[in-house]
Amino acid sequence: MTTTATRKRRPTAPVALPQPSAVDLDELVHYSPEEVYDRGWLPIKPRTLRDKANAREIPHSRAGGRISFTLRHIRETAAMYEVRPISETKPAA
Repeated sequence: MTTTATRKRRPTAPVALPQPSAVDLDELVHYSPEEVYDRGWLPIKPRTLRDKANAREIPHSRAGGRISFTLRHIRETAAMYEVRPISETKPAA
């Protein structure tokens, strides 16, 4: 039986992982259509939110087979309904 020489490995410093902040964790929370409406985040009734989510017209999640919304989804949906003033639109060429 032969033995092979192995090199000693240098000790490595432990890698410091960033701790998630409260803001990061808030982004992971899922809200039901009722919660979104009751908290006043979107002025859209829960039934309409469900219908639009089923038609894939607004961003949403289906974790566990239920329609839910993260804060990112809510912001994206609010931006979809934003209307800019005419003075900010580009004239047609």
